[in-house]
Amino acid sequence: MKENLLSPKECLLVRDQANGKLASFNKQNDILGEQVFEILNQNCRILFYPLEDEDVWGFFEKIHGKSFVCINTSIDFDNQVFTAAHELYHLWFNHGQELILASELEERTSNIPKHELMANRFAAEFLVPELLLRQEIRQRKIDNERIDVNAVVRLARVFLVPYRTMAKRLAEIDMISASQCRGFLALPEDEVYRIRKRLGIELIERSNKISLDNLIDNTLSVYEKGQISREKLEYLLAFANITPADMGISDEERQARPSDDELDSLMED
Repeated sequence: MKENLLSPKECLLVRDQANGKLASFNKQNDILGEQVFEILNQNCRILFYPLEDEDVWGFFEKIHGKSFVCINTSIDFDNQVFTAAHELYHLWFNHGQELILASELEERTSNIPKHELMANRFAAEFLVPELLLRQEIRQRKIDNERIDVNAVVRLARVFLVPYRTMAKRLAEIDMISASQCRGFLALPEDEVYRIRKRLGIELIERSNKISLDNLIDNTLSVYEKGQISREKLEYLLAFANITPADMGISDEERQARPSDDELDSLMED
């Protein structure tokens, strides 16, 4: 299998891009973690939805000049974080619609497009800056010469990134050798899971969260103004698995609001 590689010049470019963006948000000294969603939200409309296909971590699309990113909430939370950072690269440096596939983000296949490799490297640099990673290694008194799988698992949890991302990141900053990295990456996922359990490290699990940008707020606003019926309210809220009762709207209001048919009749009169 042909190995997916970026040139040293490309790696330096992506590092500078990531550091520049971290500086622009004044986050050089912060571990981003889930803050990445807020940064993404400042640059596009985000949809969170549990897609059935877990090989699809999300997608990016432009509609009428507006950028939309969908994050699959049926995948583990650290994968969602990485997906968000990956998409920031495309928003800032490589505009193009795409399906976000696990095989490309995890680089488990060959001949991955160059812009996807650069987006992956950007996400790693953005979420795990070298200086912060070295600082965490020192603070946790991890022996530089004897970084083991337990250390990789612990560091991945600190930065809220996938285990594979942390293993590759340690190799990228020469904290482990290429052969060590290959050994870490070859570890089956169920074994990584058992190590987490043994160390008492719990990841934020998949949430199956549904959040459709400002759909709920807009729906409630037009309902409160009497511009849509109770039936239409229920229909729109159902997209996010929410009921009127969840939003403090009682069933008593059902009789007070006209239905769609009644509204049509009133308009005809």
